[in-house]
Amino acid sequence: MNKLKTIGTTLLIILSTTTLLYQGALIVRASTIRVPEDYATIQSAIDHASPGDIITVKAGVYSGFKVTKSLTIIGESNQTVVVKDSVEVDANNVKVGSLKIVLGESTGSSTALKIMGNNTNLVGVIIESYKDAVQLGTVDHEISGTLIEYSRIKSVQTGIFGACKDLAIFYSEVESGRLAIAPCNYLDLEFSRITGDTAVSSSLWSTGFVIRNNYINGKSTGIYLDGDQHTISNNVITGGVGIALGARGVIIENNTISTSGTGIAVTKENNVITRNTISSGGYAIELAFNGNMILNNTLTGDRGVNVKTGYGNTIAFNLIYETGTVGVYFSKYTGDNLVYGNTFWYCYNYEAADESGKNQWYLENETHKLGNYWSYNKAPDNNGDGITDEPYHIGTTTGLEIIDKYPLAQPLVSPYQTPPTTTSTQPPQTTPSQTTTQVETESSKTQTTTPITTPSSGVYTSSTTQETSGLINTWYIVASAIGVVLILAIVFILLRARGKP
Repeated sequence: MNKLKTIGTTLLIILSTTTLLYQGALIVRASTIRVPEDYATIQSAIDHASPGDIITVKAGVYSGFKVTKSLTIIGESNQTVVVKDSVEVDANNVKVGSLKIVLGESTGSSTALKIMGNNTNLVGVIIESYKDAVQLGTVDHEISGTLIEYSRIKSVQTGIFGACKDLAIFYSEVESGRLAIAPCNYLDLEFSRITGDTAVSSSLWSTGFVIRNNYINGKSTGIYLDGDQHTISNNVITGGVGIALGARGVIIENNTISTSGTGIAVTKENNVITRNTISSGGYAIELAFNGNMILNNTLTGDRGVNVKTGYGNTIAFNLIYETGTVGVYFSKYTGDNLVYGNTFWYCYNYEAADESGKNQWYLENETHKLGNYWSYNKAPDNNGDGITDEPYHIGTTTGLEIIDKYPLAQPLVSPYQTPPTTTSTQPPQTTPSQTTTQVETESSKTQTTTPITTPSSGVYTSSTTQETSGLINTWYIVASAIGVVLILAIVFILLRARGKP
């Protein structure tokens, strides 16, 4: 009898465990709600959904909505699913994909999409606003973890703004009549096309921006950066001022910059500008601070490098060619700047000018004696050491004696071939191949296919639904397998009990 009681207790525990596992699997398994089949509006579907559910939206015109739960909302196509009003995301971990938000002045709202939750993902979304497009948090409520992919955002005033950090924008287009992107901290902007009066701007406390492989056009300014420790690389930048740098410790490399004003304007210290190709209607690079390094660039403009104020800057190994007035200029408010290894190629009027006379136009130490190449220097190099036999007197209007003691006989950078950059900017795809996203509904358990289109009328495959369904199905399969094993164990125990006296 005791043996049977023990067996019965064991069976009861096993059955209870199996039941709990199946209940857990059912709890984890999210539901799919269809609009308009299940609910006529997106807001009604949100109100009746549970956290983790998936809402699919068929073609149609819908009213604005507010997301107050962690949900995935997927439209059939961002060409056919149109929301004509503002949208607000107040919950964390919300995913929105493949729909179009259009905000007109008649709605009474000023912002098309307001995000107040953390870790919001926008994939394949089109936003068009008569005023502002996307607001991320507020002064009193900073948010983080916003991801925007394969989306197109267009606004008359501001594109993306707010109090945020950890904003990532990939393969997207942002076009604004004023400021296109104004994030607060930790921006990762890649493979996108940004257009505005100012394309990208930052706050005084911004840190760690990564801006690379983009096409950036700023009518007034392409990129304006404060803060410190940013990286700007492999971009194509056009417009008025290319980069206005009020930040420290920034690396600007491998960009192609073509502007009507200044290419790069620097007003802080300890920045590195290297391997850029800059063609400017004004100054290719303007410095107004200390300790910056300008290395291996190709520069043309009214002036190649204009040092307004500053000490301890290094200008080396650049190709400075066919400038309008001066190749490199130092004002009377400069000193202890070092210039060497550069190629000055037929700079009009003056190859260089030094109004303070306190800067050094060559490198001289125990191991190196290196000046610059001057295309107007016709002195010979009879001993073949690579340095002309006479020092080069740099033409200037100040009457000061400015000398390059070790002028190069041959240019270190060939003026006949522009040094290649590694710019590999690719705008968002225009005709990607069509793929599908699979969504399993609770009612039919059948597989449906929903194309999710890019802003450029192509098709983008969102992994959101697949990842969610995969996680759910994994839990369900694991629970089912455990249940089967436990049932077999029960049968085995019963058979052994019957076989013993």
